[in-house]
Amino acid sequence: MANSEMNHIAVIIEEFQALDKQIQKLLSRRRYLRDLKARLLDKPSSPSEIDVTSTPRCATHFQGQVSFTPVPRRSDNNTNEDLGVFQLCRQGFKARTPPSAQASISTQNRFDPLRVPSLPSTPGDVIVVGDSIVRNCNIACPNRKSFVSCFPGACVRDVMRRVATIYKKHKNRAVGSIALHAGVNDIRHRQSEILKADFAALIKDTKERTLSARIFISGPLSLVRQSNEYYSRLLVLNNWLKGFCKNQDIGFIDNWDLFWERPCFFKWDGLHLNRFSTRVFSENIAKTIHRKSH
Repeated sequence: MANSEMNHIAVIIEEFQALDKQIQKLLSRRRYLRDLKARLLDKPSSPSEIDVTSTPRCATHFQGQVSFTPVPRRSDNNTNEDLGVFQLCRQGFKARTPPSAQASISTQNRFDPLRVPSLPSTPGDVIVVGDSIVRNCNIACPNRKSFVSCFPGACVRDVMRRVATIYKKHKNRAVGSIALHAGVNDIRHRQSEILKADFAALIKDTKERTLSARIFISGPLSLVRQSNEYYSRLLVLNNWLKGFCKNQDIGFIDNWDLFWERPCFFKWDGLHLNRFSTRVFSENIAKTIHRKSH
C-alpha cells in the first residue's frame, strides 16, 4: 500500500516538473517577444529605403517606386459601405478590383475538437449497459435522455442475458443509441476466441432486438497495476473490437488512448474509476455517440 502511494506521488511530482518546464519556456518566449516589440517600435523609419506615394489610378509607375492606388467606391445605395482602400501595385502589374466586402470569409477554430458538441442530435434516447465501470456514469447528450444499467462483475454473456429485460423496460421509448461495455472480467479466463464469439453473439442479439437503434461497443480501458499478460490481452481485445465493429457497421468507443499511462484516473485497485475519470469516461461516450449519429 505504501509503495503504491509513493508511486502515485512520484507520478504527480513528475507531472508538476514537466508543467513547470513548459511554464518557464513560455515565460522566456514572452520576454523575447516583448523585447522584439520594443526594438521594432523604437527603430526609426528610414525614408530613403523605399519611396511610397499615393497616385491616381492611371499614374505612371517609376523604377524603384511602390504606389498605392485607391480603389473607387461602389456605386450603390449603401452609403455606409466604404471601399476606399489601397492596393499595392508593382511595376508591370495592373491593380485588381478587391472582392466584395460582403463576401463570406471561411474561418475555423483549431480548438473545436476539444469542445463538447452542441449541435442538435438525432431523436432517440441513449441506453448504456455494462459492468462496474459504467457505475455513476452520466451520459449528457443534447436533447436526449440517458439510462445507465450497471452489473458489477458481469462478463459479456451476463450482459447479453440481462439486456433483454432492459430492452423490454424501454420498449415504449424511442431509443436512438445503445452503448455496451464489457469484456474486462472475461480476460482472467484466458479464452480469447470464446470472448470474441461472445461479443459477436452480443452484437447479433442486440441488432435483432433493437432494429432502429445505433449500437456502440465501448472498448476496454488501459488499466494500470496489472500483469503483462493481462495488459497484452486487453490490448489485443481492443484492437480486435475496433476492426470487428467497423466490419459490422456499428460504432466503436475508443477509450484506450484516453486512459493510457494515467494511474491517477483509477482507484487504488487499478481497475475502477474515480470521480474525475468517470466524468471523462462519460464525456467520451457522449462525444462518440453524438459524432457517429450525424
